[in-house]
Amino acid sequence: MEPTAEPQSEERWLGALFLTLALLYVVPFWIVRYLPTVDGPCHTYNAWILRQYLNVQHYPLFQQYYRINAEPYPNWLGHAILALLMFVVPPLVAEKLLVSAYALTLLGGIWYLTGAVRPGNSRWLALLAFPFVFNYTFQAGFYNFSLSLALFPFVLGLWWRHRDRSPSLLYAVGINLLLGLCYFAHILSFGLALVALAVLWLATLRRDGWRRHLAHLLVLAPQAILPLWYFSRQGGELLPSYWPFGRQLRYFAGLGALPSLGAVQDWPAALLALAFLVLLVLTLRREGVRRSLRGERAFLLLVALFTLLFFVSPEGMSGGTILKPRLCLYPYLILIPWFAPAWGARARRIGIAALVLVALLDLGYVIHKYVLLSARMEAYLSGVATVAPNSRVLPLRFWRRPGHDRFDVLSHAFV
Repeated sequence: MEPTAEPQSEERWLGALFLTLALLYVVPFWIVRYLPTVDGPCHTYNAWILRQYLNVQHYPLFQQYYRINAEPYPNWLGHAILALLMFVVPPLVAEKLLVSAYALTLLGGIWYLTGAVRPGNSRWLALLAFPFVFNYTFQAGFYNFSLSLALFPFVLGLWWRHRDRSPSLLYAVGINLLLGLCYFAHILSFGLALVALAVLWLATLRRDGWRRHLAHLLVLAPQAILPLWYFSRQGGELLPSYWPFGRQLRYFAGLGALPSLGAVQDWPAALLALAFLVLLVLTLRREGVRRSLRGERAFLLLVALFTLLFFVSPEGMSGGTILKPRLCLYPYLILIPWFAPAWGARARRIGIAALVLVALLDLGYVIHKYVLLSARMEAYLSGVATVAPNSRVLPLRFWRRPGHDRFDVLSHAFV
């Protein structure tokens, strides 16, 4: 019993530490009045329209100017959750509940996936996920995409845990429900999840268990219906990339998808990318580059594939844009559960302390910027209380430059 007692004890306190940090990471949302994201107010307003659409007595203009499209398009999930929450809490509180759920789900998903792929001494590396919470796409206010990104590791983790078993009814319902939620959040994460499952399915295929393995394909077959319908309606029109290769390389190698609140975040992001590179080399050294890409090593193949997608992707397709910052996130997040450096207990504790320090420093800077930017939004919106209900208002801004910040958080503040 003694050899297993220490790892179990370490995992318990590590889990408590991870949960504590995760709860701290939602603090910035609750200490400010307005969340300083760009498109966030638009999503909240759209959800409020859904909430009040039938309330013709108080809001007669909504049905004159808006029509609810109930077809199964992606990007519904965030709006639906917000609208339902608004039956219970005010819009600003509903928005904070939604983004808190995103942050906790993303962190919980990486913890879950890491425990599924590398149970034991490598789970502490899930701490690498904390700087990804306030990434560029989230601060841009892409709430639906952020929710899909948070669901992505849960899809992979659930499939991985059941890869060698015959699919049960509970598993079939669970994996299809997760993928369905992922689709209704954002089709990019949904599509990449299906690609990832296909690669992992091929990597774990065995001659003696092919019938059981084939059953997994049958379980996932319903997931072809919605994307086929979507692309038949939306088409596959491409928006060519305008990024030169050098810019793409610098962006990817420096984890450019993370800095979102100021240039001061550029160097920490680059150092984090360097840490990923060091862990990659150490893991390859431990496992050998010539060994088969079967089992958990297939995650490295996924990283290579998703990295290639980043460099060859257009700027947008099928109505969606800003693909590069989104695609930059997946290879790094997929690397986390694959990492397995051969470190002893002392080295792991030093690594844990370093990652906790990085997470806390990142959190401190986010809190600082959130307080400043929210105050700016509050000053900008200070006259809204004087506007009478059902008024037609045209907001005019004569200066739309973010200055030292990465985003102009006032762009859509008045909606």
